[in-house]
Amino acid sequence: MASPISCMSIFLLPLIATSLFFQVSTATFEVKADQALIDSICEQTRDVDFCKSTFNADPRTVAVDRYGLALLSIAINIDGVRATIDDTIPKIVKTLTDPVDKKRIQVCLTDYNDALVKLKAAWLASSERNYKKVIGLITDAANKIVDCDGAYRKSPPIREPPISGENDKVTKLTDITYVIIDLI
Repeated sequence: MASPISCMSIFLLPLIATSLFFQVSTATFEVKADQALIDSICEQTRDVDFCKSTFNADPRTVAVDRYGLALLSIAINIDGVRATIDDTIPKIVKTLTDPVDKKRIQVCLTDYNDALVKLKAAWLASSERNYKKVIGLITDAANKIVDCDGAYRKSPPIREPPISGENDKVTKLTDITYVIIDLI
């Protein structure tokens, strides 16, 4: 006569095995971003060196996969835009005496604040893997930076924006995000 434990094991063991098999078969295994993946992404951008140095300098890079790289590229852009709003522009404002330049930098401040809103929304959309929405939002953010640049270049006196370096970084980071999403 079979013991109650052996009878239960006849029913439970196949159930446990099936459960384990199902969990393993439905799990998704993502490989963390290694240097080869970063290099392959950066080789497709307009500024390969900027791309590589940006990811290699950020300690968050080693903890993410390709989906995380999309989030990270947006997060790095958010960090840069926020620094421009909080630090760079206020320092510039303190040095300006020309009313035209004061007005222009205020236009840029508004554009950067608008871009920040768009980038935060893009980060959220990327976390939901809604990449069509991400593309639209980062395009909108980049267009705001173009507007800032235009404030200095469309009417006299034509000048180089004092935050042209920051404008370039936003544009380059947007390019990186486009490439990553294209690979996803």
